[in-house]
Parts: sequence; C-alpha cells; structure tokens
Amino acid sequence: MTSSTEPALLSAEAEGVDLWADVVGQDAAVAELRAAVDAPVHAYLLVGPRGSGKRTLAAAFAAALLSRDRVGPDAARHARLALAEAHPDLTVFERKGASISAEQADEVIAAAWRASVEGGPKVLVLDEFHLVTTAGPKLLKSIEEPPAGTVFVVLAEQLTADLVTIASRCVRIDVP
Repeated sequence: MTSSTEPALLSAEAEGVDLWADVVGQDAAVAELRAAVDAPVHAYLLVGPRGSGKRTLAAAFAAALLSRDRVGPDAARHARLALAEAHPDLTVFERKGASISAEQADEVIAAAWRASVEGGPKVLVLDEFHLVTTAGPKLLKSIEEPPAGTVFVVLAEQLTADLVTIASRCVRIDVP
C-alpha cells in the first residue's frame, strides 16, 4: 500500500520494472514526468547540460507512457523495450552532421503521422535539439499540434534563439 506522499505504482512498476532506476540525481524531473504519465501533453522540453541524464530520463518517460495502458507482463515488455530504445513506437532522432537537417525534419514529421505499431501512444525523442537551425520552423507545426497519441520529448543543452518558439509550445523541465 502506498502512502499519500508516495506516487502510485505505474503498471510496469507493478510488474517489477524500475522505470527510473538509471536516472541519477534528477528527482525533481522524475517527479514532474511521473506526474505527467496519466495525462501527458503533446511535447516536453528537457533542458540541461551534456551528461545530465536527459536521454536516460526521456527513455524512462517513454517507457512509462508506452506501458501506461498495459497490464501484467505486457506492461513490463513495453517498458523494457522502451528503456532499451527498441520499442516500435519510440523513435529517437539524432542529428546527422552539424545540426538537424531539413531532410531529418521531414523524417520526424513523417514519423509523427505514422500509425502506432502497438496500438498505443507514440513517443518521438529529438536529441541535441539545441543544434537545430533551419529545420526548426519546419518542425514547429508538428511539435505544437501532433496527431493524437503522439508525444514529443525534445532534448537540448540550452535554449537557443532558434528554439524559443518551439520551447514555448512544450512543457519545459530543467535537468541540471
């Protein structure tokens, strides 16, 4: 039985999967994302320096979201796949070259509109988004109004001028 100060177990946690085990020193960020699992918004921006654990935090959040409506061993399977970044409804986009290109932006937009493979939500993680330049405006519409069930998790080391408009469409979580 959980006390009123402890959050309720998420479905995968009830199956023994410690979703947040690899997230170190980010208790406030974990608490914010954990609270968001039941009613997630369309986009989150995790801002913090390299090595702060943003990517690990994003994988844990994706695992929580992708296992949320599952029960029993199925919840555990979805969570483990997401934690390993191997879930079919989790796509992690890493830049190719110096910044995220317009071609990569097209890939992100296409992935956002693809149907879910497993019949649940989809999570798109955009890594090193502080390096976005010309592709930012192209992605704005998809990030601010994605198809139902699509959640963006944008990772950035800092809030750059090119990222300000997109950031205003996201729930910002600082990851010190």
